[in-house]
Amino acid sequence: MNPLSQLWTDIRILIVDTIKVWWRLFPQLAVIFLLGWLGFQVSLKFAAFVEGQNVWLTIAIFSFGFLTKLVPIVLMLRLVGRELGIREMIPEEDNAQDDRDNSITHLLAVTLLPFMGIYAAFGQLNDAANELWINQMVRNSAIGTDTVINHLGNIARDQPLLMLAVVVGTYVVRRGVDLLHDKTGWRVLGIGVALLEAFFMLVVVFGGVRLIQTIINWVMSRAFVGWLATARDTIRDVLALLPFRVPELIDQVVRFYLDNVWPSFWEVVSQPIIWLAVAALVYGTHVMSVAELWRSRKPLANRLRGATAFDDRSDRRRFRGIKPPSAPVQRAMVEFKEAVLGDIDDKYLPTINSVRLILRAGVIFLGAYVIVYAIHQILDNYLRLLVKGVVGGHDIDFWVPFDPLLDLIYTLPFEPLRICLLAVAFRRCLELFRARAHPADRLPAAALVQVAA
Repeated sequence: MNPLSQLWTDIRILIVDTIKVWWRLFPQLAVIFLLGWLGFQVSLKFAAFVEGQNVWLTIAIFSFGFLTKLVPIVLMLRLVGRELGIREMIPEEDNAQDDRDNSITHLLAVTLLPFMGIYAAFGQLNDAANELWINQMVRNSAIGTDTVINHLGNIARDQPLLMLAVVVGTYVVRRGVDLLHDKTGWRVLGIGVALLEAFFMLVVVFGGVRLIQTIINWVMSRAFVGWLATARDTIRDVLALLPFRVPELIDQVVRFYLDNVWPSFWEVVSQPIIWLAVAALVYGTHVMSVAELWRSRKPLANRLRGATAFDDRSDRRRFRGIKPPSAPVQRAMVEFKEAVLGDIDDKYLPTINSVRLILRAGVIFLGAYVIVYAIHQILDNYLRLLVKGVVGGHDIDFWVPFDPLLDLIYTLPFEPLRICLLAVAFRRCLELFRARAHPADRLPAAALVQVAA
């Protein structure tokens, strides 16, 4: 099949299957989404109520609000994945389920990092903070400039040691609760881990960025930076003597890249790919391990626990023949290393490996997926413009109470549709990986979802 035909086939499968499964599951998806939306709105109101009293309590409530956004996404992805039969695509002989893949708290732990990263990178954290500020302004009947971001920024600037202590202390407490949850399996501890992780991420994003900026400003004020700037200017003066105006050409190329190419790539290409990686994490390490074996054309019969990057850390250590030391001191060192660095291996590396797996699905499929995702975003934007055109212009007294309801009108149909697209796209990834591993058993090009009778 030529590339254009393959591109059209992937686009058709993504569009048709997404619409079918969205139409069939919309009532259930709408209920889940509405509960999450309600939880976020309640947390915003409560956070606005306590913002003037304690900034840390505000961040804690605010972080709970973001969990109410993530939990519906995880639940909707699981619901759509079950309808599409994603886990049933794994052969029976290799379909031994990992208990972690069925744990909501574990899925929250591994998806919280990319989720918060997406929200921070694309401005949604700032939008939510501004919404919190508007709620506080309305409640106090006064216009102020101190948002929760400004509060944390001021603490990072004026009390950097306090900010560092909160970040380190939260991380240590969260790791301790996480280890206790692993040993006991208590679900309450898992929820506590998710809350602490969300609090940690928000403090790092809101306050840590200002702390890093303070350090950068201190470095930039050092004398050696001035020496480097002098050397740079000297080189530019020498290059300016050339007839080709090299410095101006370089400046134009860099400016064009930063102003046009990179923002478009970041918004249009990277965002849907990262969201697809989050969906892959939701469907579990076992599914991704088999997908990796399909992609690398390795037989499933040779699959051993710990053989892929998606397996548990302890399984991978046993697979490599790494045995825990028997000496008490050495064992204590290993336990300390596990407590400090195990978090990176358990929560951060799965995100990186998931992105790598998605990128290896092929340029044609990724192009089709990005095109369909862009169509979804365009339709969403047109609906927003239509609703705003119908409602017309109003003052702030109208927008404060009604803007959340209008936002619900925008997102209620399109957010479940986006979730369905993510699930269908990941299933298509599995189909492509399986077709590469078993060329003789290729699936039909239009493997569409069967409509339930």
